[in-house]
Amino acid sequence: MRVTWSILLAIVSIGTGMSGLVAAREAEPAWWSLALLDRDRTLWLATGDGRQRQPVANDLAVSRVLWSPEGGRLALAGVQDGTPVIGIVTTGAEPTTRIVGRGSEASWSGDGRWLAWRDGESVVIATREGNVVRSVSVAARTLVWSADGRWLAFQRATDESLDGPCPVMELGWIEAASGRVEIVDRAIGQITWVGVAGVAEQPRLVYAGALDARLRWVDPASGASGVLWNGPIETCRMPLLVSGDGQWLGFVDAVGGGDDLILLNLVSGEARRIVDVPVGYPGRQVPSPYVWLDPLARFLYVSRSFPTVVTRIDLVTGERAIAASDPGILVAISPEGERLAFVQNSPGKPPVLVIVEPATGRRETLERIGWAAWEPAAYQPVVFAAWQRTWEREDRPVAAGSAARSWTWGPQPLRVAIEPYVDAPGGRRAVLYWDKARMEVTELAADRGTRWYVTNGLLVRELITGAVQVGDALFEQREPAALPVAGDADDPAGPTYATFRAFLDTPPLPVGAEIRWRLHRDGTVSDDGPGGVFAAVLVPETHHTVADVFWEFLQSQGLVWGETGPVEGKLFEPTFFATGFPITEPYWATVKVGGVVQDVLVQCFERRCLTYTPGNPPGWRVEMGNVGQHYLAWREGW
Repeated sequence: MRVTWSILLAIVSIGTGMSGLVAAREAEPAWWSLALLDRDRTLWLATGDGRQRQPVANDLAVSRVLWSPEGGRLALAGVQDGTPVIGIVTTGAEPTTRIVGRGSEASWSGDGRWLAWRDGESVVIATREGNVVRSVSVAARTLVWSADGRWLAFQRATDESLDGPCPVMELGWIEAASGRVEIVDRAIGQITWVGVAGVAEQPRLVYAGALDARLRWVDPASGASGVLWNGPIETCRMPLLVSGDGQWLGFVDAVGGGDDLILLNLVSGEARRIVDVPVGYPGRQVPSPYVWLDPLARFLYVSRSFPTVVTRIDLVTGERAIAASDPGILVAISPEGERLAFVQNSPGKPPVLVIVEPATGRRETLERIGWAAWEPAAYQPVVFAAWQRTWEREDRPVAAGSAARSWTWGPQPLRVAIEPYVDAPGGRRAVLYWDKARMEVTELAADRGTRWYVTNGLLVRELITGAVQVGDALFEQREPAALPVAGDADDPAGPTYATFRAFLDTPPLPVGAEIRWRLHRDGTVSDDGPGGVFAAVLVPETHHTVADVFWEFLQSQGLVWGETGPVEGKLFEPTFFATGFPITEPYWATVKVGGVVQDVLVQCFERRCLTYTPGNPPGWRVEMGNVGQHYLAWREGW
């Protein structure tokens, strides 16, 4: 199921999140998501459209800035009192700058936990706050972290030379946990990391071999190596591309003049050739924005200068269109390609930065600004890998036909998106919708070893109350969802989420009481339910009693997917991880299911609504409602 799941995730429909979800609030500070450098090498932070900005690190001459993958902070290299230094800027309502050491060439790990930089002949590894962990002497020139933050690859100069412009570099890595150094090969051009079958926690270092320019890989954990693409590629002039979901690797084929771009799917092995890519730049090395892959591999931006013409290539349809043209140099592309930044230089005049929105044609001009970089997308390979592991635990055995039970998440993802969440680093987070839930990763740099690295949205509470959560303590009020909690979408009589709003504070049934309540759509309750089900456990956190059929379901054992394969275990661990605590009592309802009207027991929890249908086969008597579908329909008319 891993292959099907991963490929689908790369092509599933995408939204920019809940645009318009958070109403404008003048009292709130601007969110800084754009870094700028002016002609005096002063660092500025700006809103994404560039309209609001403020200077930071005024006492530094900044030469390089690099956003953390999770956003909310960036590393800078600059000069202070004649000394090259590394600093960290945090971008809150009141941005702060901290100098963390001497050095240059900073590099963030792919999970945002670590920062490394060069200090003379040494490589310094520090925490994301800048606290130094170790210093390793390797005389590195370039530093590239693996997505999981365990390995730091480097290149350093050699005395070897080849015909052509590409210097031969010694290639190696540092193991972050121990500081151990290993030299593995000679390489030319740029290097990157990919995951085995796109899985971030199984990294492989990818590079062009010095002898034949073929795309090679080496596994730092096992020492295994091999050829990924059996033909010469161009990595000196053109960048290697890895999509934000970790599924695709892009590179330029050196055969035939180097005009074809290859997109290699790391899960399926599929290779797509994009012919005659219009890329051109007068320098020896093409800047990375000139060949830019959308985080979900939906489209590609390629650029040719001068004047700079940006072409958008739809990777689904193959259609090509001019996205923008400008007499300047393309220096940055926003996280999902909605904005492009160009620098215009005229002799004897300060530089001008022009921000263009291809979809609308709107332009914003910033005087004296010569460089820009947007906060990265919340899509990162470690996020997709964590989502996959979470899904696999309960539902991979179901998908494989090894477990005869209802779905916990659903057979396939519905939608992946970036949504605003003010308490997440960078003010937004990646989310993934399934039939029955929404997965979230709020803090990229958090401990991935915990069950709660991936959280499970409180969608039912939002659907019932209408209070959409956009921060830890920030909500946006909407009308409760007038959608059936259970059964067919056109069911005329069963309770809706809005119906349950009046029953959130209903006193709990006594433990042991037979459940006879029947809830109708209009909010009336009768006492004519079929019974046969009893109140089992009072949950003190929310003061509601769980029905015995649901409590047995939450305590059930079965086949789950572990680290090495299928194992017997508790299906829900912790008990309320998937559902959250109960927020209503259990009620019988008259519901149309598959066109047939029948009695169904319904109880809503914070994250899921559970249903019990006595006439279903044993493994499907208790099911989780399609909360993910309902939430998308309520919020976005999906």
